[in-house]
Amino acid sequence: MLLRRLRTATMDIASSEFSTGLVLLHRGKVRDVYEIDSQRLLMVATDRLSAFDVVLP
Repeated sequence: MLLRRLRTATMDIASSEFSTGLVLLHRGKVRDVYEIDSQRLLMVATDRLSAFDVVLP
C-alpha cells in the first residue's frame, strides 16, 4: 500500500501537489517534506525557481 501511494505521488509531482493524503510538513524553496507515518518522512526535491534565482552557465 505504501509503495502504491508513493508511486501515485511521484506521478503527481508535475502538478506540484500530492493527491495521496500525505501530510505536508514543510514547503521550502527547493524541497518539500511530507510525513509518511510517525517514523518516516518523504523529501521531494523540485526544480522550482523564484524570480530572484540566477541560473549560472
